Amino acid sequence: MLKDFYQKNPKWCLIGAGGLICVLILGFFFFYHANGEEVEVKSQQITEQKETKTQNEPAKKEEKNSVVFVDVKGAVRNPGVYQIPKDGRVKDAIDRAGGLLSEADPSSVNLAQKLKDEMIVEVVKKGEKGSSALAGTTTSTTEKAESEKVNINQATAQDLEQVPGIGKAKATAIIEYREKEGLFTKIEDLTQISGIGEKTLEKLKAYLEI
Repeated sequence: MLKDFYQKNPKWCLIGAGGLICVLILGFFFFYHANGEEVEVKSQQITEQKETKTQNEPAKKEEKNSVVFVDVKGAVRNPGVYQIPKDGRVKDAIDRAGGLLSEADPSSVNLAQKLKDEMIVEVVKKGEKGSSALAGTTTSTTEKAESEKVNINQATAQDLEQVPGIGKAKATAIIEYREKEGLFTKIEDLTQISGIGEKTLEKLKAYLEI
C-alpha cells in the first residue's frame, strides 16, 4: 500500500528520505556532542589532578626544608630530639623540651644562638661542665683542647676563652659574629673575625671544629 502511495506521490518519498537523513544527522550530532563533553570533562579532571600534584610537591619539599631536628640534653624537663622551625633559636629548643630545671645553669648555653640541623643543645647543672667544656686540673690547656675540640657553633664565650689563641675579646667577637651572621659553615670563616688571620687560624684548627 505504501509502495503504491509513494509511486503515485514521489515527492513524499523524497520528503521521507530527507526526514530520515535529518534524524540521522541530529542523532550523530547529539552523540558526538555528548561524548565530546565527557572527554572534555575527563581531560579537565586529569589536568586538575596533575596541577594539584605539582603544587603539593614543592609545598612538601618546602615544609621539609623549613625545619631542623635538634637533640636537647642535660638539665631540661624533657630531654629528646625535637623538630624546630629553621629560623629558631636555642631558647626555642629548650622551651620545646619543657624548659630548664631549677638546678640548670643558663649561662652554659647561648639562648640566642640560631639552630642548625642535627645540632646538640646541652644544658649543664650549676657547678658542672658540659661535654664540650675543657675541664680537668691534671692536664695542660693544650692537651685538654687537643683531646676534645670545641665546636665553634655551640661553644659559649667561656669555652672559647680556654682555647689557646682566643682571649676574651676574640671569644666575644666570635659569639657576636655567630649571632649576627648565623652559624659557621667552615673553620676558615673565622678569618672574618678581627684579629684572626691565616697563621692564627692554622693554630686554632687543632682545637676547634664545626
